[in-house]
Amino acid sequence: QNLLRKTLFRIPEDQELPLNALVSAGAFSGGVTSLVLTPIELVKCRMQAPVQASTLAAAGSMAQPSPFAVIKDVFRSEGLLGFWRGQFGTFLRETGGSAAWFGGWEASTLFFKTRLAKAEGKPAQDVTLPVTQQMASGALAGISYNFLFYPADTIKSKIQTGELSHSGVKPTFSNVGRELYRTHGLKGLYRGCGITCMRSAPSSALIFTIVANLKAFFE
Repeated sequence: QNLLRKTLFRIPEDQELPLNALVSAGAFSGGVTSLVLTPIELVKCRMQAPVQASTLAAAGSMAQPSPFAVIKDVFRSEGLLGFWRGQFGTFLRETGGSAAWFGGWEASTLFFKTRLAKAEGKPAQDVTLPVTQQMASGALAGISYNFLFYPADTIKSKIQTGELSHSGVKPTFSNVGRELYRTHGLKGLYRGCGITCMRSAPSSALIFTIVANLKAFFE
């Protein structure tokens, strides 16, 4: 936020950033984070995938691979850049998802503050939201993060595990996305989304509520 405040938006520090600036900050942070997450998630996805679908199976190893075995196999077969297989999907999920995460929080808290300010007859910036509304805003942010860009994560995981390699589909983001939609429809792109949102809603509610209250306490 401070970087965008001083460069792109040029807003004084004593003024609050508008919603579009906060959403942009979330998207920027997500894009940077994706560079770190892709290698980690590639190793995780390869470990979770059925052994028969992995390159380790082709090498004759049918045991569930360890993290170090996966890292060694990826580097041996694909080189250093192989760890960023699926980067575009992670980038889409993190830029869009982080924008939705922070944007969902800011928009929903602004909505609650505006309503409460009218009821109490004072400016919205002077209103302190009750914990229940803070948690509701955080939960909405978590659901927004996962639901809106879940297909990108599904496609990314298929690319990283190589599950469609047997079908002859070249593992690009667009090709894998089309193949998934052709064989499973929109439902296939959102497989597992419900339980993911159920996990994200309470965790995001706690994260945002704790951060907001700690920030208010130390200020």
